[in-house]
Amino acid sequence: MVKRLHPNYTITFLDMAWSGRRERVFIWVNPNITEARQVVDLCTGQRGSSFFNTRLTRVWNKGMPGECVFGGNYDSGVNRMLPSDGYCDKGTVMFMSHTDKSGEFIINTSDKSKKFGIEIGYVGISGLKVLKEVAQLSDITQVTVVDCGVRVAA
Repeated sequence: MVKRLHPNYTITFLDMAWSGRRERVFIWVNPNITEARQVVDLCTGQRGSSFFNTRLTRVWNKGMPGECVFGGNYDSGVNRMLPSDGYCDKGTVMFMSHTDKSGEFIINTSDKSKKFGIEIGYVGISGLKVLKEVAQLSDITQVTVVDCGVRVAA
């Protein structure tokens, strides 16, 4: 049997580790959005760069409405984005491309967060619980992406 990607969405994953724990976060991305395809490339390392061994970088509105977690492969000179007009729902994944081989993922962990980038997909409930937990750490930068990739459908 040949395994292939689902035509309506691609399921990517980020394995995050901190303090002896390791948790997997699945992200459903829309393959019809250019930035979503870039995230798939960064999860697989297909174009050279990868989210592998990157860290979460910051939390916006920690513990408050609009909380978001930032991380990924980024150029540290340009990773201080300001929110744009509009809001997104809990679990929304956004992406801000810095180059064709780098960018930041932003994941909304609470209701009605400001938009920071292009909406590319969403995180499932179990992954959202993990992200809400790591958002409360005293130092978010201790969380490392120790593996990432694409889940292949049977």
